[in-house]
Amino acid sequence: MSLRPLLMWLALMLGVPALAESVQTLGADCEGCPEMVALPAGQFVMGAEGGEEGRPEGPLHKVRVKRAFALAAHEVTQAQYAAFIKETAHISGTNCRSWDPEAKTVQNRPGYDWKKPAPGVVPRASDPVGCVSWLDAKAYTAWLSDKTGKPYRLPSEAEWEYAARAGNNSAYYWGDDPDAACAHANLYDLDALQETISWAHVKCHDGFAGVAPVGSFPANGFGLHDMTGNVWEWAEDCYVAPFAADVPMDGSAYQVPGQCARRAVRGGAWITLADRNRVAWRGRDAEDFVSWIFGFRVARDLAPEEALR
Repeated sequence: MSLRPLLMWLALMLGVPALAESVQTLGADCEGCPEMVALPAGQFVMGAEGGEEGRPEGPLHKVRVKRAFALAAHEVTQAQYAAFIKETAHISGTNCRSWDPEAKTVQNRPGYDWKKPAPGVVPRASDPVGCVSWLDAKAYTAWLSDKTGKPYRLPSEAEWEYAARAGNNSAYYWGDDPDAACAHANLYDLDALQETISWAHVKCHDGFAGVAPVGSFPANGFGLHDMTGNVWEWAEDCYVAPFAADVPMDGSAYQVPGQCARRAVRGGAWITLADRNRVAWRGRDAEDFVSWIFGFRVARDLAPEEALR
């Protein structure tokens, strides 16, 4: 008998879906800061059986997120990232990788960055920022911590998956049918379909041929928007696959001594293979990797007075 059904049954018996009732909206910690949502402690079954060759998503393991934490309701936007750049003069990653329709491939593009993520693309202030590396995302969270006096950071992989699932144990947070995505998220669909990109798309229309302004789609059960699709989101963890025997079971990030070769990235993007938008799918790239479909959302620890009731 497969272990997955048993673990899923245990998760349901532990009342994970009911946790959504404990979610609290915190608002923004400063003008122009991300809107934060406080999520309760809880437990869930992380990962999935199988996965792509060389990219296993298991083994399945139960994680207990011991402490409530805050996660941004939306991905960091162009406007929010611009404020960070203006105040810090941070030198953000460049030579951003994007799709070249003539070469029919993704390649580095000299001079392209978060302000100019891809040919012909003029980002809106409310679009999620792209072309940011893990290092850029970490610099943003450090700035936000200094600005607000609160401990901002990137979410761990476990926190991210826990938040994305919001008590749902299906492949996607809305269910198991990828073709139902357009009512919930911005995936590679019939509106975005291009003849030069041959990979699988979802068979519906979401109204966007590219990236969508944050919050364009309904929130999941925890009040979080765009956990699937739009842009990939960097996580804190050093990537290891399959999950290591010593991977934290308390929701914290997995780290290694010394230099980390690749950081975890989650959630897929508007132009990603549909299967890679599943909540259990795990991406991984170098800390300085810059792509037009890579962004992030922030997390932070909660102060005692913000304890969930």
